[in-house]
Amino acid sequence: MNKQIQNIYFKLPPFAKDMLLSFSLLMQHKVRYGKYYKAYLSVYRKNFEASELEIKNYQLMQLKKLLIESSLNCSYYKSLFLENCIDIKFIEEAHSVEIILQKIPFLPKAFLKTKNAEIQNTQRASHYKNFTSGTSGSPNLILYDKESLQIGFALWQRFHDSIGLSKRFSSVRLSGKILICPQQIKPPFWVNNIFNNQLFMSSYHLTETNMNYYVKKLNQLKPQFIDAYPSSIFVLSQYINRNNIKLEFIPIAISTTAETLYSHYQIEIERAFGCKVYNQYSSSEGGPFITECKFGKLHLNSDSGIFEFYNLANKKANAGEYAEIVITSLRQWKTPLIKYRTGDWVKLSAQSFTYQKCECGCSMPIVDEIVGRQEDILFTTEKGYIGRMDPAYKGLNGIIKSKIIQHTLEYVEILNVVDNNYSSEIEQLFIQNIRDRMGDNIIINIKIVNDISSGANGKFKAVERKFEIL
Repeated sequence: MNKQIQNIYFKLPPFAKDMLLSFSLLMQHKVRYGKYYKAYLSVYRKNFEASELEIKNYQLMQLKKLLIESSLNCSYYKSLFLENCIDIKFIEEAHSVEIILQKIPFLPKAFLKTKNAEIQNTQRASHYKNFTSGTSGSPNLILYDKESLQIGFALWQRFHDSIGLSKRFSSVRLSGKILICPQQIKPPFWVNNIFNNQLFMSSYHLTETNMNYYVKKLNQLKPQFIDAYPSSIFVLSQYINRNNIKLEFIPIAISTTAETLYSHYQIEIERAFGCKVYNQYSSSEGGPFITECKFGKLHLNSDSGIFEFYNLANKKANAGEYAEIVITSLRQWKTPLIKYRTGDWVKLSAQSFTYQKCECGCSMPIVDEIVGRQEDILFTTEKGYIGRMDPAYKGLNGIIKSKIIQHTLEYVEILNVVDNNYSSEIEQLFIQNIRDRMGDNIIINIKIVNDISSGANGKFKAVERKFEIL
């Protein structure tokens, strides 16, 4: 939406915004939920409880199809495969994905910008444009064809199935889309999709003055499902808990996306809403999914793509290590992502490489944690790599919002937004918690601020390292 059209939209009365959004999403419905959606959903539902052999056979079949199509229709891959002696015969005769992928070099993230046109599959028409968040620079344009788009929605539906949602449910989305003028000071701070019982709430108006309006609207709608940025629903949950507000409904589930879900966020949100908060990972580029099941396991959706893991030394990662996710997507056909370095990190478990039947029925491998970007992993000489800092906040009152910025090996700056419960005693406990995790030699500078701004697309980074680990 260009600025001129956006300004006109902002001036529309609420009912007109509702109608405009609703008809826009209605027009997209056929593109999102067509024949590919139905076919893939049927396959994905069967795959949810499939055996290791069945999933690996599916991966190999889809990978061969992807590579052959990419070699014929993407100039980048045509040249790359020629340089690495990968021809159609080799692809067709390969007996495992590992044999194929070991011959293919990494696809760096920067290539989605510098070689975007060459990576595109020219035989597939573009039906949807997306942009990465641009956390490491300006956003990358990502194109989807109809099949790729519908695959994504089929995977979402399987996730919704697995957490107990029916096909049609009332929902609220609290994310980074700017649907309300940022300068607006009176409600409504939301836009309604009238055809789908869905409400889009603004993440940019969650002030102490406004949050009571959000609570009233939620009580009115009583959504069965809430999909939100962790930082946004965390702030709202703090308001609910701080004011001892008893909601008039309990959602079936809450799912978070786009940011790291920290444990203290999850505790606060579940206390406020009385339901389980599910973590999940996907990407704007069209990467494969990682989704949390009812039993708290983070399952690699191995039928949505092939996951490889590389540690901070750029070697194949082992169990227990922090590792970058390198993916070959089996859901993105317009913009093929083959051995793509996502820049996103997880902590591996022993089960990250094995197929074992979970209580939820799924046998696909799991990871221990979704960490976020590489910059979310801190490092000190005394403690080494430090992946999750959220336990440092556990049991501490008075900190509404916080950001940890490690500038050097020895110096950490912490920005805190606080309320009346914050005290010097709480601050000293917090400092000790930081030292327990980062070491006694670290210099800690705590600054009390009025607010901490979010980054691209409204995303909030709670932890950031400003230097390279050598």
